[in-house]
Amino acid sequence: MFLFQLQPSFFYTREDMFTWVFMQTGLHKWLLNNNAGCMLFDALFYTAPALYFLHYRNNQRTAFITAACMLVINWVYVQCYTLYPSNSIEGHTAWLLFPLIFMAQKQEMFKILLDGLRYFFLFFFVSAALWKLRQGGIFQPLQMSGVLLYQHTQLLTNSPEYWQSRVILWLVQNPWLAYTLYLLATLLELFFIVGFFTKKFDKLLVALFLLFLVMDYFIMRIPYFEVLPLLLTLYPGAGNNPVKDGGVLQPSNTPAISS
Repeated sequence: MFLFQLQPSFFYTREDMFTWVFMQTGLHKWLLNNNAGCMLFDALFYTAPALYFLHYRNNQRTAFITAACMLVINWVYVQCYTLYPSNSIEGHTAWLLFPLIFMAQKQEMFKILLDGLRYFFLFFFVSAALWKLRQGGIFQPLQMSGVLLYQHTQLLTNSPEYWQSRVILWLVQNPWLAYTLYLLATLLELFFIVGFFTKKFDKLLVALFLLFLVMDYFIMRIPYFEVLPLLLTLYPGAGNNPVKDGGVLQPSNTPAISS
């Protein structure tokens, strides 16, 4: 939903240092029960990409200024939005990081930033697998059944006859099948480590990522679709085709990512 549709009336504090520093601004409090303020933040957030595009089309040399503004707007908006009972900040990673590559004015910096996003994206998955190993969940056959019950308590209680409730309950009642899905998901996440050493499996990583998103939404009801732009970092030849022209990125005529 848009922020003004969410109509935030209270917030919760995340356990990270940046959030604690950000909360000192009081912006998240200012938006509470402030419909006009929420609409203003929505307008800034959703028009920033269009403003950057128009600026870039008219004056490429100074477009990095709009990109920097978009970066600040995105960080402020996402911080506020996820401080309210909406969803986790992890799903907004692409919004937080992608404006960085639009700030590049040199081909070398563009490629460095794009590769940086690529390795962050790979780390995003690999660290999830390592966390499961570190916490020991992967060694517990009943882990996935417990996760499903915890994640879908409200759905199972309020709508037990709903088709998705039936599927989830069936998995809970068949713990070894549920654990198999948990194990496969962990191995899928761990497989992303190959991206740190070679790019020849990038197409496979794209397919696995899309499969993960669909299954995560179908089984866990977690919509991580907003991280889809990070797939561009796995696009064949990403970062290799923008060419310099007077220190400003120019789109090439080849079918690959450009600024």
